[in-house]
Amino acid sequence: MLIVAGCADPEPTERRAPGGQAAGERLGAEESSPTARPVTIGEGGARFAACQGRGRVGGLRGAELPVRDAPFDGARQVGALTDDTQVFVCTRSLDQQWLGVVVGQFPATTTAAQGAAAPPTDEPAPSATPAVDCGVTRPVRTKQPYSGPCLSGWVENTFVASVAN
Repeated sequence: MLIVAGCADPEPTERRAPGGQAAGERLGAEESSPTARPVTIGEGGARFAACQGRGRVGGLRGAELPVRDAPFDGARQVGALTDDTQVFVCTRSLDQQWLGVVVGQFPATTTAAQGAAAPPTDEPAPSATPAVDCGVTRPVRTKQPYSGPCLSGWVENTFVASVAN
């Protein structure tokens, strides 16, 4: 009887935030994960982009999606993403529940409301290319940890939808 009681979820799922932990229980930024794992780029080989996929964060319902330094709930949070944030998907965890991503800072897109024409501006039209070159759209010679200028880490697969390149 004691063994069965030890398997119960100590906290109902509906009280958990994205990231699988209750709000306020995350590791602080000053604490490091003993099992930190960098995002790997170049898994497709030397003929393909360092990160072969793109995704868009969604379904957070007003919350933020933690970016962690390893593919598990208890890993240190290194950043947070909001709905509609675009990411480069570079790798996956073995269980496919976590994505290793690089977060490019894409220009904001503006849409006209109900078919109305957007006001003219002198700014160039927004594009699907990031404002900062994260270095993941070009091939790399070998599989390697990402060490570029953009935020990288692990996010839950559930909150990232694939988008066309």
